[in-house]
Amino acid sequence: MQKLTRLRRLQQQSRLFFSEAQTEFEADQCIITLIKQCQTLRSLKTVHASILVSHRHQDLFFVTNLISQYASLGSVSSAFSLFSAVSHISDLFLWNVMIRVFVDNRHFDRSLQLYTQMRRSGVQPDNFTFPFVFKACANLRDVEFGVRVHKDVVDLGYQPDVFVGNSLIAMYGKCGRVEVSRRVFDEMLERNVVTWSSMTGAYAQNGFYEEGLFLFKRMLGERIRPNRVVILNAMGCVRRESEADDICRVVVDNGLDLDQSLQNAAMVMYSRCGRMDMARKFFDGILNKDLVSWTSMIEAYAQADLPLEAFELFRQMILQRVLPDHLGKSAHVGSYS
Repeated sequence: MQKLTRLRRLQQQSRLFFSEAQTEFEADQCIITLIKQCQTLRSLKTVHASILVSHRHQDLFFVTNLISQYASLGSVSSAFSLFSAVSHISDLFLWNVMIRVFVDNRHFDRSLQLYTQMRRSGVQPDNFTFPFVFKACANLRDVEFGVRVHKDVVDLGYQPDVFVGNSLIAMYGKCGRVEVSRRVFDEMLERNVVTWSSMTGAYAQNGFYEEGLFLFKRMLGERIRPNRVVILNAMGCVRRESEADDICRVVVDNGLDLDQSLQNAAMVMYSRCGRMDMARKFFDGILNKDLVSWTSMIEAYAQADLPLEAFELFRQMILQRVLPDHLGKSAHVGSYS
């Protein structure tokens, strides 16, 4: 009943906005406001219908907002249907919005198909297109497609763009081509903290731990302030206690010692170095433990062949009404195998 009341109110607002807006600008702003206020597909389709009645359905500004809102409400099919129906098929911005919708909703294959379709339509990608396409390639581990798109980057002159370069480093790293990641890194004229993080992550993902830590230290030496992501990537490279201590000093020096994702990662880092006491110290120091905190510590105990400690912590987690996922269950079961 409440939903029906809200829908009727939205219908009334739509008619009121379209009839009373004094200027075209006011009308446009009202429509965008209505689109963004929609929390259900039914309400969004009501606003969409009003736009059709007002003959504004070919306006690129409204179309892109509708596509984004449909996608945010989980209807990628509606977003793509709207994209396919508009006449602005040569507008790059619209292609970029739809490619991003596919990537954000993990339809990676479809994003690459759309990129191919865009190129065949004669539309040239830009520096906003490439990062999403490379993200799709990375998740699919499709390095061959990534290499072809990399050629487009070079041919169209976007190689100096720092965001494109960062996405290239990450893509090649996830595809196991760390040497190409490093070549892209070395050739970049401009770097930011994401650049260093992407390269450190590529090393960590591919088992080049010493190279990853060396690069992290070089970044610090160049006075680049680390963020959470680059520290997490560096933690993934740690295999010795002294290295773990160095990373923790960096965390404290940069005021990130209360960051829970770093605290969770520090647990794993120290347990990997054989210092279960330090891992437990970090676990006990977390005030509001999340599921990752519990499962990380339980798994650390299981891997250290400490089944009684793993079981006791699992029992405490259940008593705290923290529901385990398959990782927590498997760590608990693994401690007795």
